[in-house]
Amino acid sequence: MRAFVVYFLMFLGISYSLFAQTKQEVSGYVTSFGTPVVHAKVAVVGTDLITATDSKGYYTIEVTPRQELQFSYVGLQTVTIIIEDVTRTLNVKMLPEVNDLDEVTVKEKIKKIEPFSDELGEDGKPKWIPTSMGPILTQNGATSYVRGEDLNLGAPNLALALDGHIITRKYISILAPQDILWDIDGVLFDSTSGKLPPLPPVSEVHDVMVLRSLTLTNRYGSRGRSGVIVVRTKGAYFFEKQQRSKRSYVNPEVYSEDAIAFKNVIVPKPNYLKDLENSNTLEEAFSIYEKSLINNARDVAFYADVAQYFYDKNAADKAHLVLSEMEAAFVTNAEALKVLAYTYEANADREKALSVYKKIFRLRPQYAQSYRDLGNSFAAAENYQKSWLMYMGYMNTADSLSGTGIDAIVYREMEALYFQHKDKIDADAKFSLPENKSELAYDVRLVFEWNTSEAEFELEFVNPQNQPFSVNHTLEQNLGRIRDEKLKGYTSEEFLIDDLGSGDWLVNLKYFGNKQFQPTFLKVTTYYNWQQSNQKQKVEVFKLTRQNIKMQLLKLNNRGLRI
Repeated sequence: MRAFVVYFLMFLGISYSLFAQTKQEVSGYVTSFGTPVVHAKVAVVGTDLITATDSKGYYTIEVTPRQELQFSYVGLQTVTIIIEDVTRTLNVKMLPEVNDLDEVTVKEKIKKIEPFSDELGEDGKPKWIPTSMGPILTQNGATSYVRGEDLNLGAPNLALALDGHIITRKYISILAPQDILWDIDGVLFDSTSGKLPPLPPVSEVHDVMVLRSLTLTNRYGSRGRSGVIVVRTKGAYFFEKQQRSKRSYVNPEVYSEDAIAFKNVIVPKPNYLKDLENSNTLEEAFSIYEKSLINNARDVAFYADVAQYFYDKNAADKAHLVLSEMEAAFVTNAEALKVLAYTYEANADREKALSVYKKIFRLRPQYAQSYRDLGNSFAAAENYQKSWLMYMGYMNTADSLSGTGIDAIVYREMEALYFQHKDKIDADAKFSLPENKSELAYDVRLVFEWNTSEAEFELEFVNPQNQPFSVNHTLEQNLGRIRDEKLKGYTSEEFLIDDLGSGDWLVNLKYFGNKQFQPTFLKVTTYYNWQQSNQKQKVEVFKLTRQNIKMQLLKLNNRGLRI
C-alpha cells in the first residue's frame, strides 16, 4: 500500500520528498499591553543569529521555515514561535512573568472599577471610560467628550464629524498630519501622516472621548504622545451594559448570554464593498471591482469579499473570474489559497475547491493538513478511491497516531468513507473498525479549520441547560497543542455532539488575532446525522477581524437533523 500511495502522489505531480527551504525575512512589532518593548531579544533558536527591537519595538530577521524564533525580555514571558513557509509578519505580544509568592499582604481594600459606568461627573462626562489599557478615571486629567447624538450624522466620516468638537494634546485639528492613536472598542489604530484608520460610521458611535494629559495617556507609552481618541460604538456599549446587568446574579458556571451574533458585530466596511452595494447592475459592480483591484491586488480579503458579493447575487461566473485572479495573485501562498478553497466550498464549487487543494498539496507535501484536505475534497467530488489513498498517505507518513487533533479527524473520516463507500474503494490494508456502525453515529460533528497557523481564539459551547464549555487556542494557555499543530502542519479541530436533545446549542468564539495585519478566515463544517443514512452538511466561512469580543457563530438544534 505504501508503494501504491507514493506512485499515486507522483501521478498527481507531487514530490514525496521535502522541498529545499530558503531563508526568508520576518519582521514585526513586539509589544506588551500595547506598549513597544524596546531592546527585546529576537533569536533564531539553535543558531548564533540574533537581533533586537528598536525604539518602536520593531525588528527584522532572516530565518528558514521550520526554525524557531524566540522573543525574550527581562520580566516578560519568553515567546517561541515555529516559522512557516508563508511567515513574513509576526507581531508578538509579551506578557509579564508570573511569580508565585509565599505570602501576600493586603493593606487596603480597593474598590472594584466598573469599566462601563453610567455615572457622570460634574462636567457631564462619564467618570470611567473603557480602553484597551483598562478602565480610566477621566476626572484625573484633561479630556474632551462628545456624545454620539451630538455628532453631525451627515459627515462623510467620524474624523470630520469630530473636527471642531475636540482637540488633542497639540491643540490642532484631528485631521492634521500627526501621530494620533485611536482606541476603538478596545482595538488600537495609529493615524500617521494624516492617514485615518478604518473608522465606524458616525451613526454607530455611542460616544467619543479624547485623552490629552500625560496622566491619562502614559499607559499607552510613546504611541499616545499626541493624545488618544477613545471611541465606543453603540454595539459594544450596549453589549457591555447588558453583561454588567447580569453580572451581579449570574452563576459563573452558567452561560451569561454575553455573545453578540456574528452578523451584528460592528466591523468597518471597506470602501470597495460600499461601492459594490451602491452599484445598479452586475456589470457596473464588476467594473468597480476592476478599478478597486489597482489598490487591493495583494489583499486576500478583498478577493474573498468581492467574490462572495457576486455569489450572493447569483453571479457565479463573475465570482469565478474574481477568484481566478486571486489564485494567480497568490499562487505560492498556501494561506491565501486556503481562503480561496474555503470560498469555493462555502458556495458548493467542489471541483474548483479540489483543484486548489491539489495546488496547496504541491506547496506543502509535508503538512498533515494537506493530506486531510485533499482526501476530504476528493470524497466531496465522489472520487472515493483517491480520497482513501490520500488518507492512507497520511497514515503511512505518521510515525504514530495520537488519537487527537488531525489524527482523530483523518481516522474518523476514513471510518465514514469505509462504511459508506467501501464498495468503491480498495481498502486492502488492515484498518481496525467497530463491527457495529451505530457506535460511530452522532447527531452533530463540527469541524473547524483556519487558514493561518498563528490564529489565536477561544471557542465556547453552551448546551441547552445553559452550561458553557470553553476550549482555548492561544500560545499562553495551550502552547503544547499549538506546537503540535506547527510540527505536524495542521490547522483544524473537530467536536462531536452525540445527542442534541431539546433546545439550542450555541457555539461562540472570541478572537485574539494572528500576529499579522490580515484577518483570519475560519471555515466551519457542520455535519448533521453523522454516519447515518440522512447525513447532510453545511459549510460556513467567517472572516475574523474584531478582537476580544465574544461572537455567536452557530445555533444548533434538532431541527437541523431533519432532511
